[in-house]
Amino acid sequence: MQRTCECEICKNCQEFILPDGLLADFLEGRVSIIAGAGISTESKAVLKHTFFEDVADELNLRHPSLPFPDLMEKYCRLPNGRYRLLDKIKARFDHIDSFPELNRSATKFHRELGTFFPVRNIVTTNWDVYFEEHCRATPFITDPDLAFWEAANRRVLKLHGSITNLGSIVATACDYKTCQERMNIGVLGGVLKTLLATQTIVFIGYSLSDFDFSAIYEFVTTQMGSMRKQSYVVTPDPSEEERFRKAGLIPVITDGTHFLNQIKKHAVAKGYMLDDEMYDAASDLLERVRLEHRKLHRKFELSSHPELIYAASYQDGIMHALERVIELRGSGLYSQTGRNSVSIKGYLNWKKEKRRLGMYEDVAYIDGYVNALTYLLMNPRERKEVGIPFYYAFGINAVIFTLDDFRRALNRWPAAHKASLRRARRFSRRLSPGSSVEFHHLPWL
Repeated sequence: MQRTCECEICKNCQEFILPDGLLADFLEGRVSIIAGAGISTESKAVLKHTFFEDVADELNLRHPSLPFPDLMEKYCRLPNGRYRLLDKIKARFDHIDSFPELNRSATKFHRELGTFFPVRNIVTTNWDVYFEEHCRATPFITDPDLAFWEAANRRVLKLHGSITNLGSIVATACDYKTCQERMNIGVLGGVLKTLLATQTIVFIGYSLSDFDFSAIYEFVTTQMGSMRKQSYVVTPDPSEEERFRKAGLIPVITDGTHFLNQIKKHAVAKGYMLDDEMYDAASDLLERVRLEHRKLHRKFELSSHPELIYAASYQDGIMHALERVIELRGSGLYSQTGRNSVSIKGYLNWKKEKRRLGMYEDVAYIDGYVNALTYLLMNPRERKEVGIPFYYAFGINAVIFTLDDFRRALNRWPAAHKASLRRARRFSRRLSPGSSVEFHHLPWL
């Protein structure tokens, strides 16, 4: 991709050559990512000053040469220093999250990674909860957490604690020493060693001068020695390329989010995953169906048009499918090629049983759910050409796209499907005369 913009957001999105074998490792689920602060709140694209600079400024240190943990240790020597440090960390996250634009900048990497389902293991030194929120990753902070390791679909190993557990935060030199000892002998360290031994490691969000990177990479080289697999580092700074190579890493000079975006484009081109555009299509369609759902209940009353329950059930099926796809975006579940097709096949088998039992509202619901998933499998051109029916009625072969089409169909074929009409009338008779009810099919069958 040719970079054409030099703004703060785009200038680091440099063209790069993907190292041999790395794409295959990604697609086969053999890559674990070790993520640093550069892809989160400490990026200069998020706030004007880093946390390190803020702490140094409060200590009146103009040009501090101290490593990060030593500076935090110095701050903690102030009266109530530990409490003040943790409060300062929390306030920084609260400030970022109170401004949607700042939050979007801090989480763009996490949101890009969310749909890329082959990456199941993330290791981070960051304290934020963005991998949990945008990648639906289960956090592992302490040794007892690891009892649930296999139960998690995606995991984030949080080496330096989490803002959700202030007591777990690793910040000072003393904290780092304790953490290192825990990594050497604890269960958490054992899991990290297993990942290092069995997975291809890609560092993203670190620089060579980053204390966290130095500490982790020293752990990698010490624990694995000559047996360690080839590791990679994604960095936007070309001046660090040679030094990373000398350290034994293969550098990829570009922005971390852009790197992931390009990996995903390769995966889409190979038919391995669906394009993220699908989620935008789901959001757009959801708004349109909600509008039609309101129009349906505003123009028709259940007492006089009992067939309404099937059109409403059908629309509920569409909306529930779309809402679930959007909600689970960060898991990448619906980004998997073939996954929707398997779901559709299962629902169609279920539909046969529901129809045999005469549960017509469930049949309509399933048809709506299946149509929504089928719509998302189409490419943008197919969606525009084929569209999706917004209305539904039993016994009517015509595709019903609009409310006017629905009204005409009911008037022309008032009893097109007698069995479903009888069931709908039985339901409507249970209502009080003149009752104004909106039929709603809950998301279960």
